[in-house]
Parts: sequence; structure tokens; C-alpha cells
Amino acid sequence: MTPRTIRRCAVGLSTSALLACGDSSGPTEGFSVSGTIQNNTQSPVPANARLLVVWVVSSGSPDYTYVFGEGTIDRDAGTFEVRITDPPPTAALNDARLGVGVIVLTTNATVSTGDDMDAVPQADFVGAAGRHGVIYIAGDPADAAQSRAWALDFTHGYGVGVGVSVPGDFDKFAPTNASGVVLVVDDWENIEFVNWT
Repeated sequence: MTPRTIRRCAVGLSTSALLACGDSSGPTEGFSVSGTIQNNTQSPVPANARLLVVWVVSSGSPDYTYVFGEGTIDRDAGTFEVRITDPPPTAALNDARLGVGVIVLTTNATVSTGDDMDAVPQADFVGAAGRHGVIYIAGDPADAAQSRAWALDFTHGYGVGVGVSVPGDFDKFAPTNASGVVLVVDDWENIEFVNWT
């Protein structure tokens, strides 16, 4: 997937998740996603790299991405963490009910909250947690399941999902641990994303 709508919403970036179903945190408690950095290149992570959560919205036309959430990386330890204290804005959600965020690493210094990453050059992307997604359920999971049936496997609030292949259909997310996400540093075309749209 190209950075265009984060790989056309396969999460494409839309950033790119993480908690067991019963472990999701409410927005007032804060939510933390963390994991390891898998650097497939022979180069160190650029000093100016920023960790962002890019939400993929495919419920309308055209698809777009929405930046909301930022994190830190520890180059020496090979780890990262994203902490979010508020729910995503409605503009970052599919049908105002379901959020799918992709954690991405970029050298672009100008993007900020609310921006669409589709205009960012592919060369500015240095990594992503393509097999994971930050999942946000606004309200009842049964309502969110009207957008994607797999949303029923998550609870209200934040969680993390890992991609699961579905033969003959779009991929889905299944709840997973929020501290076991893998951020892959590589050429963008070498990163595998969950094709959930």
C-alpha cells in the first residue's frame, strides 16, 4: 500500500493496536500502546523520526486519514510507546462509531493533529505497525459492528487488534495485548498491512 490513505486503508496508515478485549481503558484513564521496533534496514532510525497514530476512515467517499496521537521511541532499547488520554475526534471514526488507527514512523515535521497524511511523500515514511491497529469503539460495540462485524470482539473505548486473514474476504482485527505491538522499520512497500477495507 502506498501512503495514500495508508495503503488504501489496509491501514494503510492509518497508523498501524492493542489490548485484550476486557482490558481496554476508558478515555479518562488514558490508553497506552507499546512494543518493540523491528529494524529491517542496515541504518539507524532517523534522529528526526516521529511516532504518530493515523486513523483510517473508509466509511465515506473518498477515504482519508486523520492524525490523532503521538508517541515516543527509545532507540537504545528498541522500543516505543504511544499514550492517548482522550477519545479520537468523530472525524477520525468510521460512521462515528469505529476507529482504526495505524502507528506510523515518519520524518515529516509538519503534519499535526487533524491532518490527512495522503499528501505526505512516501519517502517521509520510515516504518509502521502494519499488522496491528489501535481500535476505538465509541459506544456499544454492537453499533460499531454495523460498520465491521469484528468490532463485537472489542469493548467500549480503546483496545489493540492484530490482523487476521479471512479467506475470500477482507481481513479482520482480533483483540491482542497492548504491549506486544511490532513497529517495522523498512521501505514502505515491504511493510505488510491489514487489508480490512
